[in-house]
Amino acid sequence: MITVRTEYHSHFKEITGIPGDTFELDQPLVSELAKQLTEKYGDKMSALLIDPDTNQLNANGTMYVDSKGRRVFIEDTLEDGETIAFLVGIAGG
Repeated sequence: MITVRTEYHSHFKEITGIPGDTFELDQPLVSELAKQLTEKYGDKMSALLIDPDTNQLNANGTMYVDSKGRRVFIEDTLEDGETIAFLVGIAGG
């Protein structure tokens, strides 16, 4: 089991109502974190987080980065103590 911290920005913060969370994951996977997030925050989080066509993290206007500033993907492995930031792009890139 690992502990992962999240930071929410923009629409993610609007959905959660808080700037961040802490999750304990049985499996150290981004997919496990995504599952817990959608279970906790419901359909609005699911719609923003998951692309329904690919079942991957939604890359359309959103970005998810780890503590080192690297983009994370649904199949990635997380480290204990990792912080994942959930961001919404505000302008082209």
